[in-house]
Amino acid sequence: MSREPRPEFDLEHHPFFWMTQAIAARDVALAGELKAHGLRVPEWRVLAALYARKRLSMRELADLSSIDRTTLSRTVDRMQETGWVTRLADSRDLRVTRLALTASGERLFARIWPTMERLNRAAVEGLPPGAVQMLAWTLGRMKDNLDREAPARQDAA
Repeated sequence: MSREPRPEFDLEHHPFFWMTQAIAARDVALAGELKAHGLRVPEWRVLAALYARKRLSMRELADLSSIDRTTLSRTVDRMQETGWVTRLADSRDLRVTRLALTASGERLFARIWPTMERLNRAAVEGLPPGAVQMLAWTLGRMKDNLDREAPARQDAA
């Protein structure tokens, strides 16, 4: 009776394990902080993306926030009802709706940002100089590599 060889796998040396662990730990801390503002983590991601990029289509926002389209649609609807987000017609393509923060959404971001800065500082405490920049570069490169891999997988399907 032959058996498949057991692949070598060390969870603690798997980079995506640590990425998800760090994000989950940050999201737990963030959820507690955001609750006082009546916000959830996906709403923060929308708020941050729109603050940084100003006007985004749903597709652009989904890509930047890493929120699936169905959840994002419900999240944006809630944020619009609350008065934090508005929908705007795209001046170049009337089929596209752009999303933007309202003045209330911008003020909310400004109130929450000091909390985010504190959490970010806590997350990188004790890292050597340049480590955050190197991490950002590394993660960006990994994302680019995976984005290039995605069309090859779709072509094979």
